[in-house]
Amino acid sequence: MSRRIRIGLIAEGEAELGASIPYIKPEDGGKVIERTSEGALHTLIRRELENAGFPDCDFIQRHPSVKESQKRTLRTGHSILDPKYLAQIVILWKPEDVDMILIVVDADDKLDERRKDLESALAAIRDNHLDISEKPISDRSAGGLAIRNFETWLLADTQTVATILGVELEKLENLEDLDNTKNILENAISQSTYLSEDTSNQRPLQIRWNLGKQIDLAIIKTVCPEGYSAFTQSLLVATKAVLMG
Repeated sequence: MSRRIRIGLIAEGEAELGASIPYIKPEDGGKVIERTSEGALHTLIRRELENAGFPDCDFIQRHPSVKESQKRTLRTGHSILDPKYLAQIVILWKPEDVDMILIVVDADDKLDERRKDLESALAAIRDNHLDISEKPISDRSAGGLAIRNFETWLLADTQTVATILGVELEKLENLEDLDNTKNILENAISQSTYLSEDTSNQRPLQIRWNLGKQIDLAIIKTVCPEGYSAFTQSLLVATKAVLMG
C-alpha cells in the first residue's frame, strides 16, 4: 500500500483522543484528524505501526450519531461499547473513509464484564464495517482493553515518565493489578512544572500526548501484557489484513 493506512479509532475520551474528541461537526465526519488535534493513543498506535515497518497512518474522524448531533456532544466512557451505538456510528463510515477500525476501553474494576462487552462491541463493528459491495469486513478491526485504565499504559515506563515530568515516582509493581494509576499520573502532572507555561485545561492532554511520544513501547508490553501487549498483537494482525487487501 503506497498511501497511508486510514484508521477509525473509537475510545473513551480526551485522555486517549486528545483535542479530537469534544464535539464533531457532522461535516467533519470521514475527514482526516489534524495531527495537532490527536491524542496519546493515536501516537502509541502510530509508533507501533512504524516500529513494525508498516506505512504511516491517518486517523479518520467519525460521524456523530443522530443523538450526538442533536445534543452537540459525543458519547464517552465505557458506554461506547454499546453494540447498538456502535452499529449506528460504524456504518456511517464509507468504505473509502477507513481501512481499519479500532476500539479501546478501560477495564476499570470490571475486567470480566468488560472483556465480554468488548467481544460484543467487536462483533457489532465487524457486522457494520462494510466494503464497497456492502459486505461485512471481519478481519480489519481490533479491540484493546486497558487494564485497569489508559493511564496504566502511560505510567508503565515509570522512569521515563518521572524524568519527563521532573518528579519522583515510587517503583510501581504489578501495574495491571493497581486501581489507582489514574490518580498517580494526575498527581504527578499536578506536581510537575513541565509545560507549566500552559495554564489552559489542555495542559494535561498535552502532557499525556508528549508521554505517548517518548515512553518505551517494549516496557509497556512487558508491564501490561494482558492489556497493551494483547492490543498491539491484534492491531498488527488487523493491519496485515489491510495491507494484504
